[in-house]
Amino acid sequence: MIHILSPKRARLMRVAALLVCTFLLWAVGCYHTWEFKGGVGISDSGLFSYPRYHAQIGRVPLWKPGEYQFTVRGLPPGPLELGIVVQDAMHADRAELISLPTFVSVSISDSSNNQLCRATGSLSLKTDDPWIPTPHSFYFWHPRCREIQTSRFRRYTVKVTVSDVDARSPRWTIMPVLRGGGIDLP
Repeated sequence: MIHILSPKRARLMRVAALLVCTFLLWAVGCYHTWEFKGGVGISDSGLFSYPRYHAQIGRVPLWKPGEYQFTVRGLPPGPLELGIVVQDAMHADRAELISLPTFVSVSISDSSNNQLCRATGSLSLKTDDPWIPTPHSFYFWHPRCREIQTSRFRRYTVKVTVSDVDARSPRWTIMPVLRGGGIDLP
């Protein structure tokens, strides 16, 4: 016995199948912030913002020399840019901050031990290879750690070394951040 669906029921079945397919494509194909593990946290600024994702890796004291290692996985798909954010600093501290000769080195390696980037330099603009501050914020970036290709399915190790600490260094904390994604409008 052959059952023929009424046109109304057939249309309803097509709409239901389309909704199920759309949901599956979204669930499997799109990045979700809940996939990020191991860091401080990740934020999503929205589809039409750039950079869209801000993955906070860990906290490191800027006043204390040492090496710190963080392992994260579930990063948004690249390309991403590595930067460091100085926390606890105020606008009045900016001149002091960009004059500190404190040396900061950050490297990122994937789970196969391939080094994806290594940025080394001072926060002071008076050196040959500084971290570059962005205007009106406490975010520093480095030319060697831009356009980092990442996958949400891989694990990454981020190493941060603070050395040559200036004795007058305030008790600020730095946080390595990977940011990117979204729509870069002209």
